[in-house]
Amino acid sequence: MESHGEILFRDPSEVERIKKIYFNACEEFDALQLDQFIETIEGSSPTGSALILRGNLRIFRRHKLKENDFHAMFLSLQSDYSCIKSIDLSFNSLSPDICVSIGKALVKNKSIKVLTLSMCDIDVDGCYAISKGLEYNTCLEKLILNGNCFGPEGCAALASVLQINESLKSLDISSTDQTSQSLIPLCTVLTVNTSIEEIDLSRTIPYSDPTTLTDHFSKMLTINITLFKLTLSKCEITDDGACSLAYYLRNNMALKYLDLSSNKISSDGAKGFADLLSKNNTLEALSLASNRIGDIGMIAISEVLACRNIGLKKLWVTNNSITELGLCPLAAALNTNKTLSHLYIWGNGIQERACNAFQILCSGDCPRLIPENIDVQPYAVDGINYLAESGQFSWSH
Repeated sequence: MESHGEILFRDPSEVERIKKIYFNACEEFDALQLDQFIETIEGSSPTGSALILRGNLRIFRRHKLKENDFHAMFLSLQSDYSCIKSIDLSFNSLSPDICVSIGKALVKNKSIKVLTLSMCDIDVDGCYAISKGLEYNTCLEKLILNGNCFGPEGCAALASVLQINESLKSLDISSTDQTSQSLIPLCTVLTVNTSIEEIDLSRTIPYSDPTTLTDHFSKMLTINITLFKLTLSKCEITDDGACSLAYYLRNNMALKYLDLSSNKISSDGAKGFADLLSKNNTLEALSLASNRIGDIGMIAISEVLACRNIGLKKLWVTNNSITELGLCPLAAALNTNKTLSHLYIWGNGIQERACNAFQILCSGDCPRLIPENIDVQPYAVDGINYLAESGQFSWSH
C-alpha cells in the first residue's frame, strides 16, 4: 500500500471531471457528498492516495454510510484515471447490489491496487459480483475479504477467477466459513496460478478429516513456484498435517513465511519441521505459536538451528508449554546461529535457568537479540534474573 501523505501527480482536468461525475451521481442517488472521497481525489487528504471509510471510524458511529453513498462513489470510480490507489471499507454493510457496483468499478478502474472489505457482511452473491469484476481487472494486487460469510460457493467463485486474473498477488479469505473440502478447488488452481504470492486461509472449519486440507496444500507446494507467504492459523492442523506440510516443503524454493499458529501441533509435528529446517534454507519466518510442541519439540528445532540451518530469521513459539528444558537449548543455539534475528517465546514456563540464558542474549553493548526483535525483556530483583513481556509479537515482514 502506498504510504500516507504520498504526493502523486494529478491532472487537474481529470480531477475536475471525476468530481463532476461524483457530484452528479450523488444528486442522482440522493447520496451524501463525502468529504473524504473528494479530498482523496484532489490530493489534499492526510491519507494520501488511500481512501479510508471504515465503518468503525468515529465519524460514522452515528450516521453509517448507506447503499446510495457507495453507489455514487463507485460510479465515479468507473474510469481509466483515478488518484485512489487503496480503498478500505471494512466494518460497513455491503449488500449484493453494492458489490455489483464494486465489481463494475474493478472492470474499468486502472489504479486501485488494494481493496479491503473486512467484516462487511458480504454474502455469496456479493462475492460472486466482486469475482466477476476481477475477471477483467488488470491492476488490483491485494484483496482482503476476511470476516465475511460467503462460504464454499464464494470461495469457488474466487478460485474460478484466479484461473483468469493475472494481477492479484495477495488474497485474504480467513474467517469466511470455508471448509477443508471447499478449499480443494483453490489448491488445484494454485498449482497453475503464477501471480498469487500471499494467501490467508485462517479459521477454516474442519470437515471430517482435517488432514484433507494439509494434504492438498502439501502437494500444491511441490508445484507452485510463486507463493511465498501462507497462513493456516486456527485450521485444526494436527501432527500428521504438519509433518505432511514439512515433508513436501523440503524442495520448495519459494515459500518464505509460514503461519501455523493456534493449531494442534505437538512434539511430533515440531520434529517434522526440525527435519524441514535441516534441509530447507528458503523458509525465513515460521510461526508455531499457541500449539503444544513442548520441550521435546523445542529441543528438536533448537538442535537444527544450532548448526544446520542458515535461512530462518523469525520464529514464534509463544504459548507452547515449553519449560527451561526446552528454552535453554534454544538460547544456546543462538550462540552459534547468527541468522535468527527475531524470537518470540512469551507464554511458556520461563524459569530461572531460562531467564539467565536470555538475559545474556539480550544484554551487553552488542546484544545477540535487540529489544525490538524479542517479546521478553530481562530485569533483576535482588540479584535474580526475570523476564517480563515486552509486547513485541508482530507477524510482519
